[in-house]
Amino acid sequence: MSSDRPTHGVNRRTFLKSSAGIAAAATLAGCSGGPAESGDSGGSGGGDGGGTQFVTIGTGGTGGVYYPLGGGMADIMNKNLDNVEATAESTGASVENCRLVANGEMTMALALGNSVLLAVNGEGDFDEALDLKAAFGAYQNSTQVITTNNSNIETIPDMKGKKISVGAPGSGTEVIAKELLNYFDITYEDIDAQRLSFSETATAIQDGQVEAGFWSVAYPASSIQNLASQRDIKFVKFPEKDLNEITSQFDYYSKGTVPGGTYKGVDEDVQVPGVTNTMVVQGSMNDDFAYKLTEAVFENLDTLSEVHQAANQFESTARAAPIDLHPGSKKYFDEADI
Repeated sequence: MSSDRPTHGVNRRTFLKSSAGIAAAATLAGCSGGPAESGDSGGSGGGDGGGTQFVTIGTGGTGGVYYPLGGGMADIMNKNLDNVEATAESTGASVENCRLVANGEMTMALALGNSVLLAVNGEGDFDEALDLKAAFGAYQNSTQVITTNNSNIETIPDMKGKKISVGAPGSGTEVIAKELLNYFDITYEDIDAQRLSFSETATAIQDGQVEAGFWSVAYPASSIQNLASQRDIKFVKFPEKDLNEITSQFDYYSKGTVPGGTYKGVDEDVQVPGVTNTMVVQGSMNDDFAYKLTEAVFENLDTLSEVHQAANQFESTARAAPIDLHPGSKKYFDEADI
């Protein structure tokens, strides 16, 4: 995520039912009692049963990209797959999504590549290795660190002693914020860390409650666009020397560019660290079911790109996940020459 909001349990997450068309992909339209109320959910592998297969897609907060993309994919599955009923759910994003898929509460979910790699290795926020495979690499997240023009924060080291939003609890954004702060020898003890969602971060910057915030998200992020419409903003910069060292030290980072003009008042290209997002599924998912879900998405990328332009990257990043592809998904990519 990537696309994050705080969440503290299943009963506080909100389902996005994507059955009213692509226009509904970014709005809440109902609730679901769980990932599998009848038939096969695919959450623990899917299957070939004759009943309805319920598919739940873990996304992130409403101010990010996971949320509308997940809704768009659910809508595509509902329209193109027989006996499948798909919904997308707003969650705490990457870290939580890996756990939700692994324990069968979600069929599939979007997560940042670094969080996925930690999950399968049982490192970082994960106490044990999770049985996850990649359905596909989705698109690259750009690490966008934003403040206002009147702030004296120019680079990450300037954050010491300041109130900074590091992303929602359990989000891939927070994992990245910690990594990048640590790279500059900064810990939470050196800043006043606020664990806020994208939308909350934008509002807090606008109101002067925090001085800067981290977003790991595809551009343009709607929450940053909204902030830029209310305040003059600037990027907290990553000097080229540091970008080179970051991408060398962490093999899941790559250099990315946020083009000038993406946000109001930011006219020059900005170089940032990027991480590829991954759609994760359980390793035990039925091969044919994984094939079917992957095929539905990739045969309808033109439709998905109408929800968010990040879908235009899917073909180029399909095999770029940091973990093994699921055999069913790999079979589709081999046959489709992707």
